[in-house]
Amino acid sequence: MKVCKCPTCGVLHEAARATILAGLDEKQVYNCTHCRLCESPTENFVQLPNERDLQPDELGYPAAVVPWLHD
Repeated sequence: MKVCKCPTCGVLHEAARATILAGLDEKQVYNCTHCRLCESPTENFVQLPNERDLQPDELGYPAAVVPWLHD
């Protein structure tokens, strides 16, 4: 997964496809489409293509759905 950054607060997230939203309730969908810290929408996120992938215990995990990776 690619790393992306919230331009509002700087938190890193892993970019994910919209398919991870399948079967989630409204609150879970919101959590996957907004920053974990400041709740900025993922449509504002900046892709960081040269960054290494995040590990499960690192800041920003789990993944967030970002518009440029939609199916």
